Amino acid sequence: MKKTLAALLGAGVVLLAAACGSSDEASDSTEDTTTTTTSPSAESGTPSSPAVNLGDSYEDNCAAMLPYLDELEEWGQDRAAAASAVAEAQQQLPEWENLSEEEQADTLKAIEDAGKGQCS
Repeated sequence: MKKTLAALLGAGVVLLAAACGSSDEASDSTEDTTTTTTSPSAESGTPSSPAVNLGDSYEDNCAAMLPYLDELEEWGQDRAAAASAVAEAQQQLPEWENLSEEEQADTLKAIEDAGKGQCS
């Protein structure tokens, strides 16, 4: 139950952060990225959220995902499953369609590789 809750909470934080960010972006059409930040989780007892920035480089997104997935793994969550949930959540964001095919591929590859525990 704790594993399921952690996975759902992690995916929910991504979607909530994206939803909050998208209302701000509606008034500023020049903003093409959404940022989800990593916050300390020790106080709340829940995992932090991934810091994937749509449009950022493979290296930046992969490096940002590693600590998040490490933390989920410490909670007993499967890394690959958590990475898959994050990738699915990112693709649901309205801003996803604004990315080039290359940026989409880089983002998904970064999340996938972080799920494997290594960035190339």
